[in-house]
Amino acid sequence: MAVEFRVLGDVEVLVDGRRLDVGHARQRCVLVSLVVDVNRPVSSDQLIDRVWADEPPHKARNALAAYISRLRQLFSDADGVQIVRGPAGYALQADPRTVDVHLFRDMLARARAASAPAEAAGLFDAALALWRGEPFATIDTPWANEVRGSLEAERFSAVLDRNDAALGAGRHGEFLNELTTTLQAHPLDERVAGQLMLAQYRCGRQAAALDTYRAMRERLVEELGVDPSAALQAVQQQILDGDPARPVSQPAAAAAPAAEPVVARRATRLVGRDDDVRRVLSAFGDGPVVTLTGVGGVGKTRLALETAAREESNFVDGVWVCELAPLSDGSAIGRAVAAALRVQAGYGQDVDDAVIDHLRPLALLLVIDNCEHVLANAAALIDRITYECPGVRVLATSRESLGVEAERLVPVHPLSEDDAAVLFVDRARASRPDFDPDREPVGAVAEICRRLDGVPLAIELAAARMRAMSSGDVARRLDRLRLLSGGKRGAHPRQQSVTATIDWSYRLLSETEQQLFARLSVFAGGFDLDAVHGVCADAGTTDDDVLDMLMGLVDKSMVMVRTGPTGTRYDVLETLRAYGRERLQDNGTADAVASRHATYFVELAERASAGMRGRDEAAWVQRVLPKAGTTFVATDFDNLRTAFEFAMARHDIDLALRLATSLPEIHLRVGYDPMDWVERAIQAADRQHPLFPAAVGTVARGYQVLGEFAHARTIIALAEGREPAAGVSFLAYPADVLADVVMNDGDLSTSTAYFEDLFFRSGEGTDPLRRLLAAERISLGYQAMETNDAALPAAREAVRIADSVGNPTGRALARCALARALAVSRPDDALPIISDAHELASAVENTWLIAMAEMESATIHAARGDRRAAARGHHVTLEMFVIAGPSKVIPLQWDNLGRMARFLLQAGATVEAAALHGAAVAAGRRPPLNAAEVAQLDGVEGVVLTGTEIVDYARTALRRFM
Repeated sequence: MAVEFRVLGDVEVLVDGRRLDVGHARQRCVLVSLVVDVNRPVSSDQLIDRVWADEPPHKARNALAAYISRLRQLFSDADGVQIVRGPAGYALQADPRTVDVHLFRDMLARARAASAPAEAAGLFDAALALWRGEPFATIDTPWANEVRGSLEAERFSAVLDRNDAALGAGRHGEFLNELTTTLQAHPLDERVAGQLMLAQYRCGRQAAALDTYRAMRERLVEELGVDPSAALQAVQQQILDGDPARPVSQPAAAAAPAAEPVVARRATRLVGRDDDVRRVLSAFGDGPVVTLTGVGGVGKTRLALETAAREESNFVDGVWVCELAPLSDGSAIGRAVAAALRVQAGYGQDVDDAVIDHLRPLALLLVIDNCEHVLANAAALIDRITYECPGVRVLATSRESLGVEAERLVPVHPLSEDDAAVLFVDRARASRPDFDPDREPVGAVAEICRRLDGVPLAIELAAARMRAMSSGDVARRLDRLRLLSGGKRGAHPRQQSVTATIDWSYRLLSETEQQLFARLSVFAGGFDLDAVHGVCADAGTTDDDVLDMLMGLVDKSMVMVRTGPTGTRYDVLETLRAYGRERLQDNGTADAVASRHATYFVELAERASAGMRGRDEAAWVQRVLPKAGTTFVATDFDNLRTAFEFAMARHDIDLALRLATSLPEIHLRVGYDPMDWVERAIQAADRQHPLFPAAVGTVARGYQVLGEFAHARTIIALAEGREPAAGVSFLAYPADVLADVVMNDGDLSTSTAYFEDLFFRSGEGTDPLRRLLAAERISLGYQAMETNDAALPAAREAVRIADSVGNPTGRALARCALARALAVSRPDDALPIISDAHELASAVENTWLIAMAEMESATIHAARGDRRAAARGHHVTLEMFVIAGPSKVIPLQWDNLGRMARFLLQAGATVEAAALHGAAVAAGRRPPLNAAEVAQLDGVEGVVLTGTEIVDYARTALRRFM
């Protein structure tokens, strides 16, 4: 039974002329994979990749085996056809002439070997007649798409060869209309133009033929900056000479004149890229194609050229550079590469073939710059070079991966802060030789580099402004887009301004990608997929839809991906974000998107508030707490700030209060920024608003912690005795804050009585963390009144409540209270308890409680006689509590200094102990030493300390014991 395999169109298998059902798309893909490689084994891994790409099913090999089994059954009665499995994989054994694609290639080879034009044209026609449409059109996988593109290229090459043969056989009139249409589809293909010119001339249309040449020349000059090849000029000369009988087909690939490879040498030095050059060279050790990817202006081209210049001597045939930025048509890539290599394709030869023929025997480095807008065509040619030219290495630059098999990616990142500053200074001196960074405003250069994201193009353009401005002027007036224009005249126009560079990338996006990119500009400091869906997605859009669009922006270097303890997050460079905001303004959606952003993050803050009071506190801290000292801030704190500012700007006080009162735990960890938010919301709010008392309590708590007791009392009075509604943070009750102020003022009995009343009247049904706080304060009050028998039970109750809730901060606070109550009488029991407190506080980055644990640990070590450990603990606490500047001593720091005074007295440092005790008394604090201890200082004169001297003196006093 005769079999025919057809893939040049829809997938078909015919047995004795009868069409078989070859199954669904994936089974057809398996068949096509075997057919195109007929009689050659294909491994299981290759088949799985061809069928499923990056998303294979859980049991892909089982599914593949099932498809193979069905196909075997399908061909069981066919003569000479079978699917066999060997060590290298599966193979379809069949006569290649039964497969249309192989028959097509066989007929092309015979046509190209034919001596008579008419015979050749007939064979070409027969080969092209095998095409029934787009190859395996119903199969859509990356592998199938790549093979389909390659087959389409083979077909087009056959069409051009057929045209040559048909013109040689005198069939010019038959192909005149077809050639006109082909040139319209491929406006930069000189071979098509030459064929049309000859057909026009031989049909008696000499003027039209010369017009075709003139138009072609104008397009080549405008698009590629090159003149027509010698072959096309020869066709023009034929027509001018009136010699229609000259052969159409010319010798293939006229030899290019000898030319020296040239890598442009830059007048400026490369800054901060030595490690990147090494990464590129290392990547070449793994494959012949390396692609530098990254956002526009990050320095991909400069890095490629620098690498090429350093490696030029290692390539026998040198380094060659091809710039693709001027191209608007991907079909012109072959011509652009040929022009860069000084290769001239002969008339009758495909330009890509001419490039391959030229490169095949050479050993050189080919730099192909700016591939992103003609990605598919660039990838196709580079793929051919990789497989057919073993001595050639390709270094490409692109906003996204080429996707060729041999490719190795080297992402190019913005410069570090230090390297960015060095680059700015270097380029500023090039513009103004007397530029001295030491004479510039402090921090101005760093601010410029930070706001420009370390992107070299933006930094260089900003530095160029130093000809007429100071760095302070540039920093103040830094419009990331409009100010940064006017690059070097030799640069491509899009590299002369940041706006043009970003605009170039933006225009390469699809419409939906452009829309999403603009909306992403509303975020500040990064975002996750949930936020993108909640803020940017249209109604009906699924998470998968959003992820697909987002990954498209990532692939095109418009969005960065970061991974961290909270999972995958994304970010947009500030220069790109500024451009996106302009696009939002242009399309009139800026306010609507900002409103969705604010609403989303207010709701997130409310969830965070509840979450931070539960067992999942650590996860929420990771998400919303700003991180200092890192290059990437993987939290939503900046988004919360942006949401608050939007609410205030729109006078949406309800939204502002909802956000401000959701953050007291963050407020205490961060300090001044969120405190300012709540104060501003209070000033704008109606006092009858349900959230007003919680807002008052939140602000008052901040001032109480900082020791601003008078201001805290003033703020508390605004609540007029009203308590917050249920569900707010246990830290936000104005009456509780007032009791803490009273305790700090020294009225221990009144404060302790308040918390006892609160504890016993609140009962088990109320906020357990507020009851925990009350128990902890009771223990603290009794201990300060030296009634430890009452302090210890209260501390144990605090631990019981905290453990039942499971909140890490609550558990740490309660253990600090228990360790404090045990510190003097049972220090060995207290030590593991305070160690637990430290660990719990560290896990949720609660610096207040970490410092408190250090302070309690120092006291415990002192009680155990370990002076060195005690001194270290006090020193760590000293540094952690310096949060309001060295001249401001907060209440907890006074507590630490008082304990230090007792430690120093016990260690025999009486002068230092007297100085710290005297400083506390002079500041109106409760005396840290009791009467018996003060008596030990009789006759000792301590140094009088004020202001900034206190902390420095304490540091010095501790060093002798560390």
